[in-house]
Amino acid sequence: MKNILNIIKKSIVPLLGAALVVSCGEEHDFTPYAVSASDNTSNVKFIHAAIGANGTNLQVNYFIGAEKISSVGVTVGLPVGTSYGSQYPASTSYSMVKSGEQPLSAISPLIAATATVPQTAEVERFVGKLVTDKGKFYTNFLIGSLPTVTPVSYSMFQINDDLSVANLDKTKAYIRFINVINNTPVAGYDLGIIKTTSISGVTPVVTKEIQTYKNITFKGGDEKFIAIEPQDPTDTRGYQLQLRVAGSASNNPTLTAPALVANQANSGTNIFVPRAGRIYTVYCRGYAGGISAGVPSATINIPVITFYTNK
Repeated sequence: MKNILNIIKKSIVPLLGAALVVSCGEEHDFTPYAVSASDNTSNVKFIHAAIGANGTNLQVNYFIGAEKISSVGVTVGLPVGTSYGSQYPASTSYSMVKSGEQPLSAISPLIAATATVPQTAEVERFVGKLVTDKGKFYTNFLIGSLPTVTPVSYSMFQINDDLSVANLDKTKAYIRFINVINNTPVAGYDLGIIKTTSISGVTPVVTKEIQTYKNITFKGGDEKFIAIEPQDPTDTRGYQLQLRVAGSASNNPTLTAPALVANQANSGTNIFVPRAGRIYTVYCRGYAGGISAGVPSATINIPVITFYTNK
């Protein structure tokens, strides 16, 4: 009898061990990548759209508490921050930050002295809070008060990025338009999106306006993305984006040109090539009338249109 019991025990124990291994394997993945990086994080794109005092622009680094979350590289003798008009991270990436309420600051980096210019100390441009929800995406604009006002104050303007919209119809591209020009005319700006299309088998082309945003004032626009007709995959010609004073039928001549600053995914200027399944944020920044050294300028800090690819 004892021999039979011993045989049964020896048979059951390995089976129990195997069952435990299978059970653990179903509930947990013990590889180094078992825990998702997004378990308690949110995703933020930082846009530096704040003109400095009298039109003298500045770099900033972003901190959550004491931890720098933006660029950390340096060139010879000079720290590198995010420059006016730039985004962090670049391209389609987002910064992954702990979700919830976090202390956020934007600080101009210390700049080493040169033979003619003394060392410049770090300066806190913004100190406040970053509030996000787990797993969600956001764009955070650093904006300033009028650069002609002393001292210039800085603030954050944050919007939600609902990237799930691209799943509604993958044959469409998706865009939105945001205005962060703080001295926008009272009537606001209109945005024209002009598409050039070829007539099949014929040299002439036709143009059509596929979408216009109207009367968009400072911090106006819509955080929701809308569907537009994408460019054909074999066509590399860009759409023209026109920033107009509200009600104008064409690009406002006081803006010098339909200035479009291309992002990392598109080379050249005045090029916007929306592709099917992609999501884009188009926004305008600058100062109406331009400003440099405290006086109006036709070329420095003028209103421009720029964009980045969210997805």
